[in-house]
Amino acid sequence: MDEINKDYKENYAVDVLTGVRPTGNLTIANYLGAIKPLTELQAQGLKTVIFVADMHGLTDNEPKIVKSNIKEIIADYLGLGIDPKKIFIYVQSDISTELLELTMLLLRHITVAELLRIPTLKDKLKQNQTPENANTLLAIYPVLMAADILIQRSKFIPVGEDQKSHIEVTKLLARRFNSKYGNTLPVPEMQLIKPLKILGLKGLGKMSKSDPDNAIFLTDSPEIVAKKIKGAETANPGEMTPILESHFLLARELCKSDEEFEKNKQFEIDHLLGKKVMGEFKGFLEMLVVNFLSEFQDKRSEVLKQENLIEEIIQQGKNFASKNAKDTLEQIRFSLNK
Repeated sequence: MDEINKDYKENYAVDVLTGVRPTGNLTIANYLGAIKPLTELQAQGLKTVIFVADMHGLTDNEPKIVKSNIKEIIADYLGLGIDPKKIFIYVQSDISTELLELTMLLLRHITVAELLRIPTLKDKLKQNQTPENANTLLAIYPVLMAADILIQRSKFIPVGEDQKSHIEVTKLLARRFNSKYGNTLPVPEMQLIKPLKILGLKGLGKMSKSDPDNAIFLTDSPEIVAKKIKGAETANPGEMTPILESHFLLARELCKSDEEFEKNKQFEIDHLLGKKVMGEFKGFLEMLVVNFLSEFQDKRSEVLKQENLIEEIIQQGKNFASKNAKDTLEQIRFSLNK
């Protein structure tokens, strides 16, 4: 597969593609880990596309819940700095006909045994599900994800460590398809995102929307933020723990000025020297979080005030994604019928 002709190598339609599941409130850790990197990519001028993965959302949510969250998640992303003039946003189900056709074609090139060996599926089954009670959507999730990527002919896929296996499945399926039918699907490249270890406020694993008291949500009021940070776990003077390290990281990521960066750094130095600064540091962290959330909530409110804005963004994204999908399937059908 290394001997790929030039036209095939240049058959990418999108530089960067990423998806977001419409599953309710985002946390500040979601922003730092997944959305902030996208704002940095858009600044580089790359042709970047975000799709709202409503079909993936059906794996563990009712259709009406998934549908109700679509506009909300788009408003979140716009409020967090995604510029629809630079990044296309589309809804996955808007190209469902083409997507499901490609998924069916790809499913022919992977076995049931191979699906069951995918680490993320195995982890899910270990946590709270078994083959007897897990719905089949969970098993074909990686193949539908492969179709998402390949139908848009995406060059780079930004992923964390936990999603690497899914991209490997995508590359495997593209290579198997190309081996049988000729060089049709450009093989994507992984763009690993350096994970930010933002732990829960009380140190109970990473910050997650499933544990509201342990997380800061983008919808939290200043009063709620103050209460949560006041109850956050820290460490004794002179000690550095993973949870306190996470708090300093969160503060550093939210600093906007050199003065704030230096203040955060000085708190860390003073703490390690044995000084009692945790009360003051919590006040500083609260100020950073409240300022960030206030700015976001104001921007999000402005987005929602603009009548039909989100519908127009969705339609623009649909036009772009649909053209890519139809072009890809046209190439695939040509290859299948040669």
